[in-house]
Amino acid sequence: MKIAIVGSGNGAVTAAVDMTNQGHEVKLYCRNASIEKFDKAIEQGGFHFHNEGEESFVNFTQVSDDIEEVISDAEIIQVIIPSTFIEYYARIMAPFINENQIVFFNMAAAMGSARFINVLEDEHIEVRPHFAEVNSLTYGTRVDFDNAVVDLSLNVKKLYFSSFYQDQLSDDFEKVEKIYPSIVKEENLWKTNLENGNPEVHPGPTLLNVGRIDYSGDFSLYKEGITKHTVRLLHAVELERLSLGRRLGFELQTAKEARIQRGYLERNDEDEPLNRLFNESPVFSQIPGPNKVKNRYLTEDIAYGLVLWSSLGREIGVETPNIDAIIVIASTILERDFFEEGLTIDELGREKIGLD
Repeated sequence: MKIAIVGSGNGAVTAAVDMTNQGHEVKLYCRNASIEKFDKAIEQGGFHFHNEGEESFVNFTQVSDDIEEVISDAEIIQVIIPSTFIEYYARIMAPFINENQIVFFNMAAAMGSARFINVLEDEHIEVRPHFAEVNSLTYGTRVDFDNAVVDLSLNVKKLYFSSFYQDQLSDDFEKVEKIYPSIVKEENLWKTNLENGNPEVHPGPTLLNVGRIDYSGDFSLYKEGITKHTVRLLHAVELERLSLGRRLGFELQTAKEARIQRGYLERNDEDEPLNRLFNESPVFSQIPGPNKVKNRYLTEDIAYGLVLWSSLGREIGVETPNIDAIIVIASTILERDFFEEGLTIDELGREKIGLD
């Protein structure tokens, strides 16, 4: 297939290399300001690819800062970006999309489809491609741009996949499953969103460690910041998330169940406490940071995760006191109002997300 990748971070570059390695025709969009980070890869003709222990060299240099060139003839456009930038990328993509394409949000779920459609409406663009999203990025990965090395430690084993337009779900699933056989078809977009584990795992424990982060600047949330005490706040958010799902009519996976099924944790670890599993996970324990208090674990996962869940709770009558407390305290510490700037039901549009 012809596949476009929009984004240039760890996940996006890994997807481009992986798709190329699978034999697809791939182009990647990178903003001009960042494109020089591909200099080493272009110099050597591609990336060294470490794929769960298997090493190869992948000839991939199709990187461009021309969004029209990258996406205009793609069958699947993978959008792999921080959720903060969905509206920005929607605006620059909007003039060049067509109705036969799948815009696939391969990232931590943040209602990307509805947000993209809102941009199309604002721009008075009538074209509607297919929109699909998963609950989390399909890879556990890091990229060393200086040496042009992709270190893919985990191809995630189970992810929920939804289409924005339900009548397109079967066709979209059939196409995307060819490149990601681990996806599972899910009709309810809210279930896919609430199975995004980042707002549950990142903000609470990070907030409880801000003194440590300020003091040292050398910190690893998964290895040292999720302890027998900080994990209690994680579990409190987990219970509120599960309650949101039950009120909507479905059972969500627990934090531990989800990570075992995705492949981050081993099944024989089911009896171990969650904090120890994070501390000792071969994947999670190797992830550094955050190294400063203003970081994506707070800003992104609160503004586009917890604020949305809190808004949903108010809409359907589920109390979210721990989620709300994290939002309030983070707003105070970072001197901003996440309730005001974050993603809400009203901003998305009730009719679009099935809550009218």
